[in-house]
Amino acid sequence: MGIDVKPVYSEYQKRKNYNIGNFTPVPEKLSVILITKNEEKNIVRCLESVAFANEVILVDTESTDKTCDLARQFKNVKIVQAQWFGFVENKKIALQHTSNEWVFWIDADEVAPENLQQEWEKVIASAFFHEIGAIDLPRKTFFLGHWVKHSGWYPNRTVRFFHKSRAGFSENILHESICVKEGYKVAHFKTDLLHYSYTSLYQYFDKMNRYGMAGAQEIARKKKMFFLPQLFFQPLWTFIRFYFLKKGFLDGRIGIIVCVGAAFSNFIKYANYLFIKKYGYIEK
Repeated sequence: MGIDVKPVYSEYQKRKNYNIGNFTPVPEKLSVILITKNEEKNIVRCLESVAFANEVILVDTESTDKTCDLARQFKNVKIVQAQWFGFVENKKIALQHTSNEWVFWIDADEVAPENLQQEWEKVIASAFFHEIGAIDLPRKTFFLGHWVKHSGWYPNRTVRFFHKSRAGFSENILHESICVKEGYKVAHFKTDLLHYSYTSLYQYFDKMNRYGMAGAQEIARKKKMFFLPQLFFQPLWTFIRFYFLKKGFLDGRIGIIVCVGAAFSNFIKYANYLFIKKYGYIEK
């Protein structure tokens, strides 16, 4: 019985006549996720900076200001209403609504400069893009009228771009991060993500207090060992590390405030953990 060679010959002709010049690659699409509550002062600036993304998934938690109204002015924004379950959990809710594999996580008080778009467009055209699971970048913070250039706040590289199938959020309650799966690498951007943070000392220390409470819950969840002297020595070490080793003294008066705030947050963390161990909860 003979072999029908027509299908093979037909495929040969197709490949022979194929012109690589006619090939148009499909550009990689990008989803942005962010969570909000009463961010009317920041939301427009943030959304304008990520206008290059194909879609923005905004998970809002009971905002009582104009956050959602302002966000609706942007055509690429989809608003999802949700209760507050925590930083990581609410970001995961946003992630569930994304339609693209590549995701850029940003906070409402942050801004993506134009150069960041250019770096993104460059990396997606690179030959090794399929090997990348996530991309980190430096973050520069504007605090009380000054850009903080030391004090452990800069360069403070953080992973913000990630591929949903190659990386995902950690389970940390505080300081959420992206974990990259084995076999994929983290690429590096040069452009600073701009962080317009606290506008008052009250706002800063209030957040450090809330960070300390979340940190105590994290210690309890991970069942870490804790010794009473840590209540004193850990905050002291935090100040020394940020002010001297991280060169916080070069930031002048702002550096002192930042480093004392970090130490204060560490003290609150361990003090609240003692309360959890005794009573099983944190009193709010």
